[in-house]
Amino acid sequence: MSKKTTTMPITKARINLGAVVRRVVAGERITLEKGGIPVAALVDPRWIEDMEDALELARLRLSQKHEKGVAIEKVLGRYGV
Repeated sequence: MSKKTTTMPITKARINLGAVVRRVVAGERITLEKGGIPVAALVDPRWIEDMEDALELARLRLSQKHEKGVAIEKVLGRYGV
């Protein structure tokens, strides 16, 4: 997917909605502005799923860092393995 990001006024997006959706499906991220202020973004749902997966993985890794336990090497050494 492309990582191109475009900014456009909401009125322009509304008038060209079909074309805007095709661009988003092709991987473009579009930031919608009202009065020059970003108010919303249009992204492919797959991008959101990828970000949610990455966030969950990061949370899992962080929680594992904080777990207290015994290193596998120590256990194996104790039993002569």
